Amino acid sequence: MATRVLRLARYCWALAALVAALGLSAPSLAQPIVVQNPGTGVVPLDGQWQFRMGDDLAWANPALDDSAWEQLSSDKSWGAQTHPSYTGFAWYRRHITIENSGATATKNLAILIPPVDDAYDLYWNGKKIGSYGGLPPKPNWWSSGHNAVYSLPASGSGVLALRVWKAPLSSVDSSTLGGFQAAPLIGDAEILNAQAKLPYYRRDEHRLPNLLISAVVLVAGFLSFLLYLRDRKQGLYLWLGLYLVAGGLLGVRDLSAYNFSLTFRTTQLAIQLGECVQDISMWMILLYLFGLARNRRWMRATAWLMALYIAAQIGDIGTIFIWAKSWPSLPWIDAITTAVYSITPLYVFVIIGYGLTRRKQITLWPLIAVVCLNGLYNCVINLVGQGTRFTHWTLAIQAQTSGLHVGGYSFGIAFILNTLLFLALIFTIARESFMERERQSRIELEIKSAQEIQRVLVPEDTPAIPGFTISSIYRPAEEVGGDFFQVIPISGGGALIVLGDVSGKGLKAAMTVALIVGTLRTLADYTQSPAEILARLNRRLIGRTDGGFATCLCARVDPSGSITLANAGHLSPFHNAAELPLAGSLPLGLAPDTRYEEAAIHLREDDFLTLYTDGVIEAQSETGELYGFERAAALAASNPTVEQIVDAACAFGQKDDITVLRLVRLPQTAPAHTATIRIAAQIAGA
Repeated sequence: MATRVLRLARYCWALAALVAALGLSAPSLAQPIVVQNPGTGVVPLDGQWQFRMGDDLAWANPALDDSAWEQLSSDKSWGAQTHPSYTGFAWYRRHITIENSGATATKNLAILIPPVDDAYDLYWNGKKIGSYGGLPPKPNWWSSGHNAVYSLPASGSGVLALRVWKAPLSSVDSSTLGGFQAAPLIGDAEILNAQAKLPYYRRDEHRLPNLLISAVVLVAGFLSFLLYLRDRKQGLYLWLGLYLVAGGLLGVRDLSAYNFSLTFRTTQLAIQLGECVQDISMWMILLYLFGLARNRRWMRATAWLMALYIAAQIGDIGTIFIWAKSWPSLPWIDAITTAVYSITPLYVFVIIGYGLTRRKQITLWPLIAVVCLNGLYNCVINLVGQGTRFTHWTLAIQAQTSGLHVGGYSFGIAFILNTLLFLALIFTIARESFMERERQSRIELEIKSAQEIQRVLVPEDTPAIPGFTISSIYRPAEEVGGDFFQVIPISGGGALIVLGDVSGKGLKAAMTVALIVGTLRTLADYTQSPAEILARLNRRLIGRTDGGFATCLCARVDPSGSITLANAGHLSPFHNAAELPLAGSLPLGLAPDTRYEEAAIHLREDDFLTLYTDGVIEAQSETGELYGFERAAALAASNPTVEQIVDAACAFGQKDDITVLRLVRLPQTAPAHTATIRIAAQIAGA
């Protein structure tokens, strides 16, 4: 008997176990949810939803038996539950009974769908009642999802179905994406619409300081553009304006209304273009501040890096517009291009490292420190964040979500670093501009002093030479020129006429001219021989021209019409319409034992001698053609005035200082004339 009881007990236990096993393995159906008169409240559709991967429009049919479907919670994405890294179509279904009648019935019943990854169609009892984004074959979705509200029938039972499509994951996407992020809500349409917008209003309110700073940065960028348009030589203002405008637009992009107006493609395009402009502009700003913008090797290397960076950005942007095709090569292209444009911004460290070896001014350190901090932060976000889906590192996410919270306002690390960088840029460039203005003021003062010296060295009035008249014009190419001439009276009523050209321009050339003129006037007291004057002047200039030289033509004019000339590498003058055949020699200041030969001519009545500098010959047209000796000879044959010679060269294209002096022999009965010189006016108008 005991044996039979024991055997019966064993059978009962086995039967119980079998029933339990069958019960666990049998398909279960999520309990239908009942919505009773929401009134001014809302009813969350939380709990378990029927879920199935794949796509079939028949799954919207309310009569479909979905008891065999998987069950997922509505408050988490499918990637965070049982299907990490899954992309493509999937369906959610929930059986709902709406009991909405009586005096408290909600008249405008609606459903609020929280952000869903990435696009969906919404069905009620097999009828589509709304869409969010666009599904394939023409997919379209937002980079940052938002709440959406759709109308529902006032009462009745039915099935709510969501046909969801998740875009392929990029290299920076987490594996936990896809589908619901929070449970939908049912309630009055007005209440749900207000509730849908409330989180974004609060978000914008909390980020109000960020938006205000972005607006200030944007205005500062436009002001920088205006400064550049005022002075096109200040390229630093152009790059500063580009950096600030791009940064201001990226900051304004955080506004919710702006986010909701742009789809994923347009948002990514705006972000990547903005970051591209910012990175390249920062390179150029640092090159200007460290004085490397005029270094051809650095500019060439920077141009190549820009080309690589822009090519990577273009390639990555191209994948965005075809991303939904899910080609196997797209993730690789995305990963490679993203790695390239994430690494190349580290070029700022190369510029800073080399720049500090050239310029160690303490005023650049605040900017350098903030640029380095920004570079390290972006390195963490871009490089470390690339492997989020595969390594599950959270450092990049923590860096993006960390920050300060003051009185309800949030200030992220990126915002703090960008604000510090903006302030450091404004301080550094404002100080650089102030120092540049000081340097310009000193240069202008030096130029003004040099002009005063030159007005003294180049005579405005010349002494009268019996039997001759002298006319001359001096027109420098810059504020201060290197041409010179002197008319020095000598005993017997004659004069020494010296005309020349110092290599170079500006203040340095003017100082050399001062040395030459002072030496000439001293030598004229000891000798009137043009060759000896040039020889002594040459020895005086040896070692004092800093590698330069001077060409010079010296002529002694006697009242009888006899003229003795010596030439030190200068252009031969014209005797009437013919060029004088003078022996050539080295310019002054090159070799200490250089000897100079003299030549003599005689001017008869109405003969003239025209002396000029190489500014006439070297006048250059816009096409690069020189005025040349042939045009100069043809012009001399027409017996022009000195004004006509200078005007012809300037009209062709002045590139160098121009000086023209003409000596004319008068009839014996005519009185001597002093020179007609217009020097001060020409310098002022140069």
